Amino acid sequence: MIRPAAKWGCATAALVLAALAASVPASADTSYLKPNFFTTANADIVTVQSSFTEDFANPSVAVKSDAWTVIGPDGKPAKFDTVQPFTQVTILEAATKAQGTYRLSTGERLGRAGAQVLVEGVWQPFAPGREIPAGAQTRQSQTATVADVYVTRGAPTKAPVDASVGALALKPVTHPNDVYLDTGFEFRVLLNGKPVANQQVEIWREGGAYEEPAYRKVMTSGADGGVKIAFDKPGVYLIWTRLSADAPAGGATPVRSYTTSLTLEVQP
Repeated sequence: MIRPAAKWGCATAALVLAALAASVPASADTSYLKPNFFTTANADIVTVQSSFTEDFANPSVAVKSDAWTVIGPDGKPAKFDTVQPFTQVTILEAATKAQGTYRLSTGERLGRAGAQVLVEGVWQPFAPGREIPAGAQTRQSQTATVADVYVTRGAPTKAPVDASVGALALKPVTHPNDVYLDTGFEFRVLLNGKPVANQQVEIWREGGAYEEPAYRKVMTSGADGGVKIAFDKPGVYLIWTRLSADAPAGGATPVRSYTTSLTLEVQP
């Protein structure tokens, strides 16, 4: 099969890429959850902010979800006690009265559906209302996003880590509340429970945009979906990945664009 870019010519393909970059401002936005603490000895409640951002952790557009979830130390899902959306950020509260680890999650939230266009062998989102070039290969896709963070009261526990949330997962091997500068963090990229090889994962550091050069790290998963990150500074990090895959049977579109993120604290 001849790729559409070959039909259009290099100049047309370049124009399409430029249009994509200029007209899809949310394409690089990633949702996140950031708590007021990651570990505690005795706090009975945790407060969390959630937003989309291109400059972690500066909020841009508030995350709204019908699937907000708190998975407690016993592994059972529950609801947040408070969910208060604003324009740029949503503030949530969850009780942390029991000892152990809590997984705070947006749940898998389905977003807008729109066209994707194949450019140079890569499927790219195309802005609604724009004219798709003649001869372009297209498909319909719907976004599906998950943002997770873990907080622990007392000693870390595994049940919330083992729980499944959404199709695309950043599955921790290292407990997310047991990450230190000298040991790093290991996880696996999974899609519907199966390893995703050669998948790009991006790592942002809070305040990294102020560093020289700006901190943004890209890594690629191994054959087993595994990634191990070494850190050069303690701090709060956002790890995220995005891929397109077949939607579940009965989905609104044949394809879903999945984005999943995990916020964690690297301790000295």
